[in-house]
Amino acid sequence: MSTPVTRTQVPDGVRDRLPSEAAAMRRLSARLDNVFRAWGYREVSTPVIEYLEAVAAGAANWGRREDLYQFFDRKGRTLALRPDMTTPIARLMATRLADEPLPLRLSYFAPVFRHRELRAGATSEIWQAGVELVGAPGEAADAEVISLACAAVRAADLTGFRIGLGHVGVVEGLFESAGVDPQAAAVLKEAMVARDLVAFEQGVARAGLSGERAERLLALVHFHGSYAEAVARFGGVGGRVAEALQHLGRVLEVLEALGVAEQVNLDLGLVRSLGYYTGVVFEGYLPGIGAPVLGGGRYDNLVAEFGRPLAATGFALEVDRLLMAQEQQGALAAEPGLDAVIACPPGQEAAAMAWAARLRAQGLAVEVDLLGRTGEELAAYARARGAARVLRPGVPSIH
Repeated sequence: MSTPVTRTQVPDGVRDRLPSEAAAMRRLSARLDNVFRAWGYREVSTPVIEYLEAVAAGAANWGRREDLYQFFDRKGRTLALRPDMTTPIARLMATRLADEPLPLRLSYFAPVFRHRELRAGATSEIWQAGVELVGAPGEAADAEVISLACAAVRAADLTGFRIGLGHVGVVEGLFESAGVDPQAAAVLKEAMVARDLVAFEQGVARAGLSGERAERLLALVHFHGSYAEAVARFGGVGGRVAEALQHLGRVLEVLEALGVAEQVNLDLGLVRSLGYYTGVVFEGYLPGIGAPVLGGGRYDNLVAEFGRPLAATGFALEVDRLLMAQEQQGALAAEPGLDAVIACPPGQEAAAMAWAARLRAQGLAVEVDLLGRTGEELAAYARARGAARVLRPGVPSIH
């Protein structure tokens, strides 16, 4: 039986934004857009609604179908709200942008939609800002998007930002060397995504792993050390693990040259819920925010799902978590107020509005009081709107 609702409610997982909140989001969007453009990234926009077949190209790799918002059009075709931005941008890159010279640098600021457990402030409408770098393989491209992530958070006037850096090849390679079957691997990855060490240890035991094989996997989820320590602990496994570690080493060298290596820590047990990643993966954290504010990595196979094999990497920032961090750190810029409120006595509406028009043409923000307020009542309204002054007909002031 469904829960009764009223016309004044909004669905679970979504929210209204009041003027000050909407203004804070707009200011953050402008800052991030300035950074993205400075690095050569051009903004794109994709439909909120996609055919399920297009969404499934990513969903098959990243999550459960029940996490999607699905419905039907009038022709009976199944549609879905986009659950991420990377998949529709991959579609765009393989189709309408197919003739563009590579590499493609694209950015976005948009909401995505997923059914999520609504706890600790989680929402189903998730505003994201992010970039995709397509057609550029290798450590230089990986380092570019990581460096850009640091620059974006810095532009939001936030401090204490750290990135956890891992590689799919380390995790997959250790699972292969330990003989973990695909079903057990899926269970272990789910525990790694949730950072549930107890569930991971139980999964290792249920998989029948023991001795050195089990010890390596347990060491993986606990590892937070230097690159030299990572090589010493896992480099002897060889194969995919050794190759992944070598790639991470080259990425770290580029990040050192770019001056952001001190913000990056190796997190070899990092597994992201979006399973289309094929190489470097990373998440970003800020003090006082109990969840990642950023996630990304390399996804070299996703664009091929739409018929165009291309290497690709990118990241997405969770806008509401950045806004929360700005509030905590006192980095929220004050909402710009009005320059003036113009008093409007009865019968003087046309003159007051013409005056307002002249002031706006000078670049000022003004509004006309349409309720005929006077005296302290008008002054109180002007203070509430953040107006610098009250203008009255016949009283000399700004022109």
